[in-house]
Amino acid sequence: MTRHRAWGVVAFVLLGLLPAAAHAQSSLTGIVKDSSGAVLPGVTVEAASPVLIEKTRSAITDSTGAYRLTDLRPGVYAITFALEGFSTVKRDGLELPANFTMTINSELKVGALEETLTVTGSSPTVDVQSTAKTQVLNRDALDSIPTGRTIQGMGQLITGVSLNIPDVGGSRAMQQTYMSTHGLGASQTTVQVDGLMVNGLDGDGAVQNYFNSSMSQEMVYATSGAGADVSGGGVRLNMIPRDGGNTLKGGAFLGYQDQSFQSSNLTDSLKARGVKTPDGIAKLYNVEGSVGGPIKKDQIWFFGSARAFHLNTLPADALVGIPGTGGVNAAPTPGTERGVDPQKINSFQARLVWQISQKTKLSAYNDRILKNRGSDMTAGVDPATGSAVWTSPIYTTGSIKLTSTVTNRVLVEGGFSTNYERYNIVMQPGIEKVRGTPEWYTQVYKTDSALGTQWNALSQTYGRYPDRFSFGGAISYITGAHNVKVGIQDTFGRYRRTDGSNGDIRATFINGIASTAQILNTPVARRDLLHVDAGFYAQDSWTLKRMTVNYGARYEHFSSGIPLETAPAGRYTAARTFGPIEMPTWNSIAPRGGLVYDLFGDQKTALKFSVGKYMQAGSTGFSESYNPLQLTTASVSWTDLNRDGVPQGELGCVYLSAGCEINLAQLPNGFGVASLANFDPGMKRMYNIETAVSVQRELFTGVSVSGGWFHRDFKNLRRRVNVLQSFADYTPFTMFSPIDGSAITYYNVSAAARSRVNAVDGNATSDRKMWFNGFEYNFNARLPRGATLFGGGMSERTIAQVCDEAFNPNNLLYCDQTRSGIPFRTQFKIAGTVPVTYGIQVGFSFQSLPGYGYGTGALSGREGGPTGPTGQPSALQLNTPNGVGTVWLITPATTYSASSPCVAQGKCTAGQLVDPGMNVASLSVPLIAPNTEFGDRINQLDLNVTRTIRIGRSSVQPKFDLFNALNVSPVYAVRSLNFGTASYLQPSSILVGRVFQVGAIVKF
Repeated sequence: MTRHRAWGVVAFVLLGLLPAAAHAQSSLTGIVKDSSGAVLPGVTVEAASPVLIEKTRSAITDSTGAYRLTDLRPGVYAITFALEGFSTVKRDGLELPANFTMTINSELKVGALEETLTVTGSSPTVDVQSTAKTQVLNRDALDSIPTGRTIQGMGQLITGVSLNIPDVGGSRAMQQTYMSTHGLGASQTTVQVDGLMVNGLDGDGAVQNYFNSSMSQEMVYATSGAGADVSGGGVRLNMIPRDGGNTLKGGAFLGYQDQSFQSSNLTDSLKARGVKTPDGIAKLYNVEGSVGGPIKKDQIWFFGSARAFHLNTLPADALVGIPGTGGVNAAPTPGTERGVDPQKINSFQARLVWQISQKTKLSAYNDRILKNRGSDMTAGVDPATGSAVWTSPIYTTGSIKLTSTVTNRVLVEGGFSTNYERYNIVMQPGIEKVRGTPEWYTQVYKTDSALGTQWNALSQTYGRYPDRFSFGGAISYITGAHNVKVGIQDTFGRYRRTDGSNGDIRATFINGIASTAQILNTPVARRDLLHVDAGFYAQDSWTLKRMTVNYGARYEHFSSGIPLETAPAGRYTAARTFGPIEMPTWNSIAPRGGLVYDLFGDQKTALKFSVGKYMQAGSTGFSESYNPLQLTTASVSWTDLNRDGVPQGELGCVYLSAGCEINLAQLPNGFGVASLANFDPGMKRMYNIETAVSVQRELFTGVSVSGGWFHRDFKNLRRRVNVLQSFADYTPFTMFSPIDGSAITYYNVSAAARSRVNAVDGNATSDRKMWFNGFEYNFNARLPRGATLFGGGMSERTIAQVCDEAFNPNNLLYCDQTRSGIPFRTQFKIAGTVPVTYGIQVGFSFQSLPGYGYGTGALSGREGGPTGPTGQPSALQLNTPNGVGTVWLITPATTYSASSPCVAQGKCTAGQLVDPGMNVASLSVPLIAPNTEFGDRINQLDLNVTRTIRIGRSSVQPKFDLFNALNVSPVYAVRSLNFGTASYLQPSSILVGRVFQVGAIVKF
C-alpha cells in the first residue's frame, strides 16, 4: 500500500467509513412559531413519505425555533409539527425534488396535542438557502419528454449545457457526446449515482459510462455554485436511483425506428456543397424493462432493470466503394450504397436497499454493459477498409453506500464506487496484418487531405483499459440554523493503453499526389497511474433570519505517475524502457462561498451571490501527456518514386535514393526513443474562479423565473516552450492570402533547428489570460391540470490572450482574441408536457442552438475551457495556443496559380513558389481568426403524443415520437479547413432528418 493510500484509509476510518461524493439529496427546513409570533423550541417535526424505507424522519426545533431535515429522497411528503400544549399541525402533499432545500414554516396554536390541523398549500419553487443552479428531471419528465434516453440527450435540454455533438432521437446514444457548461469542458463534469462519483478515467475523466435510463427516479443537473463537497466546477449530474418499495411494481419502455420512418433533409444547398447523403438512422430499437419491490417489507427492497438498445446509423457520405475502382493513390469511387454502422448496448442493473435499523441504511448497485460497434466511420471513409470495429470486454459501474442518522443532529455516510470502461478499437477483418510481413508494409492507412478521403486501413488500432475506484466519507451536524459537513474523498485508478498500426506509417496525398508520410512510434503499450486525488472539505450553511451564508473550503492532494514500462522495437524506433516517473504532486486549497437573501421573507424572491475556486479536475491525462511511450507521430516529406502509393524507407536511408522515398532526416532528434514533451517540475495545477450573481422569483403559484450573470477566470494556464529553439531560428517571409491577396508574414524554421525538439510545458506568466462571461435566464412552471414547462436562454463567450509566445513567432498570429471579433453565442431551450384530454398528453422540446464551431479556439477545445472537451491540453492545443481555423496547407512545391488574387493585384506571379525557403514537409498557414467560423444554427423541435390506458392497477401508454419535426438540416462539422481543396468546408456531419418512433410505456 502506498503512503498516499495509507493516509487516505486512515482518514477514511477516522471519519467512520463515510461517502465519496457530493451529497445531492434534499432538505426540509423552516421556523416554528406560536400565534403571537414567538419562536417555539422543542417542537417535534416529522416528515413521512412512501419513498423512505424507514417511513419517517424527525427533528427537534432549536432555541431559535428552527429545524432542518436532510438526506431526504425526492418524493411527496407530509410534515407534522407537534408540541405538548399545542394543536398538532400537518402539511400534506409537498413535492420535494432532488437537490432542493424547501422552506416550510409553521404556526402552532394553543390546544390539545391530539387535535390535528391539516394545512394545504402549493410546494415552494424557490430555494432560498442554496446558491447552486440546478434543473431536476423527474421520472415523469424522463419518460414524457422526447429524448434519446441518455444522460447526454437529457442533458441537452438544460439551459447552459452544451453537447459537442447534437443528438436526435438517440442518434448519438451509442457513442460518447460530451457535456460542457459555463466555459468548462467535459473533463470538469462530475457524474454521480446516489451522490457517489462514477466518473471514468478515460479522457481525463470526460468519458462516461452508458447508464440505463430506467434506473433513475430523478436526474439533477447542476451548472453553477457547487459547494466544497465537489471538486470540479463543470456540469454535475446526480442520478437518484429507484429503490423499489413495499409494493411490487414494474414497467417497460419500447421504442422503434426504421429507415422508412425518416424523411430526407438533403436540400439543394447541401447538394451544392457536395453532399450526396446526409446523416440518418437505418434502424433503432430500444427495449427497457424494470421491476422493484420488497424482499422483506420495510426492511429490504430491490430494484432491477435491463436494456437492449440497438442502433444502426448511416453516416453522411460514408458510401460503399464501387468494386474495381480506386487505386494506389485514390480511394474507391463512392457508389450509391450507404455504409451502415451497426451498434448495440445490452445492459443489466440491480440495486438493493437494506434498512439495517431505524437509523441505518445500506444500499448497493451494479450496472453491467455489453457494448459493440461494427463500423465506426465518418464522411469520406471507405467502409470496407477504413472503418473501425469497437469491442468492450468490461463496461460496468457499481457502488455501495452506508447512511446512518446517529441522532436527530448527526448524519454519517460511507461509500465506495467503481468504474470500468475497457474497450478495443480494431480494423475490419482481414485489414490488420501481421507485423513484418510484406502485407504489413503495404496495407497502410491512406488519406487525401484535399479530397477528405480515407482508405486502405485504419489509422491505428487501440486498446484502452481504464479502471477507477472512489471512496470517502462525511459527517454532517445539523441544527435549525446550521448544516455543517466535513468529509474526505479519494479517487484512484490505473489506465493501460496500447497502440499499433500497419507499417508504422501513414500516407498522405494531395489530389492524388504523394505529399507527406506520417511516422509512428508504434508499437507502444503504456500505463498511467492515478495514485491519489483526495479532497478534505468542510462547509456550512448558516441561516440568519432572511440571509443564508454558505461557506466552505477544500484541501486537495493530487498525485499521478508512470510505472516501469517497456515497448519492443518498431520500424522506426528501437526497443524502449522508461520509468518509473513521478508527476508533480499538487496540494491546493479551494475556498467556496455564497450568500442567499430572502428579499421579502416569504420564500418567493431570492437574491444569490456565489464565488468559488475550482482546481482543474482530472485523472491520468497529465501523466499521459508526458508518458514517453505515448503514441507519437511526425510528418516527413514523401516522394513516391515507384508510384506504388506506399511510402518506403528505413532508418538511415538517404532521401530520394533507391528504396528511400521519405525524408527521415526531418524526424525530430530522439523520435521514438525519448519523450519530445516534458514538464517543468515546478508546474502548478490549473484552476478557475467562478463568480455568479442571480435573482430567482416565484411569479405565482408553481411558476418561477431566474436570471443571472456568470463569470470565470482561468489561472495557472499552460505554455509550451521548445527550449532548443528561439525566435532567432526563424526567418520571416511574405506570402499572400489565397482568399483576398492580403500579405501575411510567416516564418520558416532553419534547417539546423528543424529537428531540435525538446518541448517543456510550464505555467504561463500573467500575460496569458482566458476568461468566460455568460448571461442566463430560466423559467420553471407547474401549471394547472398537470402541465409542466421549463427552459431558458444563455449568451456566452470565452476569450483568450496568448501573446506570450516564447519560441515560435508563427504562434503570434491571431494571439489576441479581443481583436478577432468573437461573438457571444446564444442558445434558447424549452421543454415540457401538456395533458390534453381523454388521457392524451403531448411532450415537446425545442432547442435553438448557435452553430457549432469549426476548428479549435485558443487554449481550448471547441466546447469548453482550457482543458478542451476531453481532458488535459492536447499537443495540438499547446503547439498552436492561438487555435486553428481555416488554413492554407502548403508544401515546398506549392505555387501561386493564375487565379490567385495576388496575381491580379500584381503582388505575385503565376507559378511563383509560395515559400521558397521551406525546410519542413508542410505548413498550415492560418487565414481566418480561430473561433470565428461556425456551422448553421440548429433549431430542433421534438414532439411526442401518448395516451394512458388504464387496466386495473396497470397502465399502457402507446407513444408516438417525432424527432426533428421541422426536418432542418444544419451542418455541424466539415471534412476539412484546408482552403482551396475539394474538401474545404464540405459538410461531414448533418443533423439527422425528421424521424418518427413508435413505442409504448407499460407500468404495473
